[in-house]
Amino acid sequence: MKRIILLSAMLVALQLCAKVSLPGIFSDHAVLAKKAVVPVFGKADPGEKIVVEFNRQKKETVAGKNGKWRVNLDLSNSPEGPFELKINDIVIKDVIVGQVWICSGQSNMQYGLSASKGYKEEVAKSVGTRLRCFSVKRNSSKVPLDEVQGKWYCATKAETRAFVGVGYFFGKKLNAELNVPVGLIQSAWGGTDITAWISWDAIAKNKAALARSKKKDAANLPKRERVKPTRLYNAMILPLAPYAVNGTIWYQGERNARNAHEYADLTRAMVGLWRNIFEFPQMPFYWCSLAAYQKKTSDPNAHSNWALLREQQTIALDVPFTGQAILTDAGESRNIHPRDKKTPGERLAAIALANVYGKKVPFAGPAMTSVVRKGSKLVVSFKDVAGGLVARPLPAEYDVDSRGKAKVKTAKLVRNSPSAQVEGFAVCGKNGIYFWADEAVIDGNTVVVSSKKVAEPCGVRFAWAQNPTANLYNQAGFPAVPFQKVIKK
Repeated sequence: MKRIILLSAMLVALQLCAKVSLPGIFSDHAVLAKKAVVPVFGKADPGEKIVVEFNRQKKETVAGKNGKWRVNLDLSNSPEGPFELKINDIVIKDVIVGQVWICSGQSNMQYGLSASKGYKEEVAKSVGTRLRCFSVKRNSSKVPLDEVQGKWYCATKAETRAFVGVGYFFGKKLNAELNVPVGLIQSAWGGTDITAWISWDAIAKNKAALARSKKKDAANLPKRERVKPTRLYNAMILPLAPYAVNGTIWYQGERNARNAHEYADLTRAMVGLWRNIFEFPQMPFYWCSLAAYQKKTSDPNAHSNWALLREQQTIALDVPFTGQAILTDAGESRNIHPRDKKTPGERLAAIALANVYGKKVPFAGPAMTSVVRKGSKLVVSFKDVAGGLVARPLPAEYDVDSRGKAKVKTAKLVRNSPSAQVEGFAVCGKNGIYFWADEAVIDGNTVVVSSKKVAEPCGVRFAWAQNPTANLYNQAGFPAVPFQKVIKK
């Protein structure tokens, strides 16, 4: 009889436990954000009582008619832990409190640390358990999902391999500079259009993108079905919300270069959408400008959809609390996945350190503010000069493919403007035909640009190519932002 009673009690306990479920992000080794409102949420049978306990906080609620439940913890003054997070009979172990950032995009954000430059050195001096990453299991859905699957990893020698490159170097920098735990939510998928990461309402912000997306959604694409419009938003972003985060870093755009003109609108829509679902109207959102890729060109008039996409990324900075890391000096001409992930990770971290955490550190490269014509010359003014403009010495070679099996690692660099102090400028006349600048000289916070072939310059470009050759930086070591500018009469 005692055995029967004990077995019955065990079955009841299992049934009670089974009534409550949580998204996979609430699991062992999780990082919770050090914020005043930290939602803990999940599903249960309608009417089920939910008790959440965390470091002497106890919150209770009841699952609604749809089975969903939520409580808010206040972790604004919480020590880092570790603690246990208890939800009824569920016990989640080794939970710490720190800074939490989403890392999303396509393949360059998905790119693993194990394939990145410096991987062995990073494993040898691993950060430890104060840097963690939740790797979202890749999934797609035509309809919104409630739950997401994945696993938390710690940056120990045994698990550092599970991290992605950009996110790892971003998180490592924050951890070192702030001396706080950092949690990364890695949700990325290679070869994906930005429309896969947003809702239909967000896509509709741009008529051309909406028309293109409807055609793609209706097409018979067995190999691309998983990354059609909205699919990844439904399965890999929306189910994470409203998990408390401190910001987002984003590396995507290669797939959208063929439709570059849509990208600023879609970026604005995505930022607004994500801020809404994560209940964070001013959520910092920082992205990587496309890295250098494909053959270098000697033609200043060569069409470049990557240059157009970079321009759209810069235009989208009109959204408050956004920023971008320029990577025109961090690519490989035959490798769309440059193995240097430290440069983008640390440049994104610099933006966050300055703008989120109040550190007095430079975080951006020179950006054009105005162009004034003076006779046959153009005077280009810049902001974010961080100590002054610099024309860095150009290397004798540029990176082609750093992967181990690549036969050609580097190639000879040929200057387009060998007589100019600053490489990368081109000017045009009334006919719109560009010529490389013969003169590009730094003068304070300006660069004076001219070409002997253009008597009355009407436009100027800088670093306007798939794989530009350019050497304008500021004293802090950040490269200048690519741009094109037409001079109005």
